Amino acid sequence: MHLPLIPGLTNLRPLGEGGFATVYRAHQPQLGRDVAVKIDNRVLANERDRKRFLREGHAAARLSGHPNVVAVYDANITPQGTPYLVMELCEGSLAGRGPMHPEEVRQLGVQLADALAAAHADGVLHRDIKPGNILVDRYGTAKLADFGLAALLDAEGGSSVSRDALSPSYAPPEGFAMAAPTPAGDVYSLAATLYDLLAGKPPRPVPWPIESFDHLGHVLRSPVPPVPGVPQQLHDVLVRALHPDASLRTQSAAQLRDELRLPAVQSVPHLSPPPPPSPANKKVWPIAAAAALVVAITVGVVLWTNKDKPGDNPTGANNATLESAPPFLKDCGTGKYCMAQPTCYHGITEIGGMAAVARRTGDCSIQHYWEAFGGGWFSGEIPKIPSDELLKAPEVASVCTKDAMGSATRAGVDTSTWQIAAVGFADGKRNYFHCLASPEEGGEVTTSAFGS
Repeated sequence: MHLPLIPGLTNLRPLGEGGFATVYRAHQPQLGRDVAVKIDNRVLANERDRKRFLREGHAAARLSGHPNVVAVYDANITPQGTPYLVMELCEGSLAGRGPMHPEEVRQLGVQLADALAAAHADGVLHRDIKPGNILVDRYGTAKLADFGLAALLDAEGGSSVSRDALSPSYAPPEGFAMAAPTPAGDVYSLAATLYDLLAGKPPRPVPWPIESFDHLGHVLRSPVPPVPGVPQQLHDVLVRALHPDASLRTQSAAQLRDELRLPAVQSVPHLSPPPPPSPANKKVWPIAAAAALVVAITVGVVLWTNKDKPGDNPTGANNATLESAPPFLKDCGTGKYCMAQPTCYHGITEIGGMAAVARRTGDCSIQHYWEAFGGGWFSGEIPKIPSDELLKAPEVASVCTKDAMGSATRAGVDTSTWQIAAVGFADGKRNYFHCLASPEEGGEVTTSAFGS
């Protein structure tokens, strides 16, 4: 068997093989450690696909700091044109691990959803979450793998995946319609994976090859059966994330993480019956219940009578907080906001049909491309447009300007030639934006031109 030559690695031994790639165990003499090498079988024939893969490989490397993401050490292309990733070596995966205890799965879901939320915040989609792509390191920590190979699903054009690239029983229904990959698709796949770990099988097993698209549609719309012994609360969280309609699904990985964080309620048979109330309690409870009912009715009447007053904004959750500054900003005393502290970002990521996103660095001493110099509140949703178009939005255009950037610049720093962009962010029910600037010549820096 002819083994590939990878610079800096020796003693390659096959660990496993899938439909599109082979995984090897290899030794890295320079650091005295063993690593995993995943070499894809597909050849990247043009420069566009090679650049896309390397870009996503770099993005995967940035995610490596998350404790539940497999660390990526290198991404490159063999002389034969096949892409590869050099990764942290994990000894196994969660494939075939179910059924697992519900509380163990819930805690695992919190960790993996947090990793997925970090990836989405950096503009990286996974596109193939399944038990086999959740690896376990030697300390027993579960980690999402294969972020860097997501771009290969786009090879040969387009942003949609081929049906052959899907893992049918974990793929979102819209994926079978060749829809463009989205964060909602990753949410579905993670929920399907967690269900598999609870039940020992996926929530909607898809027969492959499919008999007909009518049959496939019936399977993908079928109810998710409850798993015996799984608390109703946990079941409901997964069902919301498995909704066949992406617009009605759990909206983000961060939301799925937060819903999973709520402690799972034990099933009734495991609860001890409450002690019978004392005679004194029998008299107190009706009074307390009546008082609570009066308070509830009073609050309800006040809310109902005020809900349609003239001038009220029924969707004014954002407006109610406009008197406070958005995150990382402060009131400059001029009716506008300036940076309360230096705030820097990695590269801006833009995916068609989605709002531009950027991941904030821990501090500005970490290498970054963009620095914030101002910002403000949105009165509604974050526009799903690229960062340069967001600059033209009414609430942004008067804030993210060259003059504002100049006023916010530290003494002795020249930002006159810097380029400007804008990116929106969600903060609970409020949405805000930051004005970002970057040296025109590009490149990563470790200083900040703005902030006090």
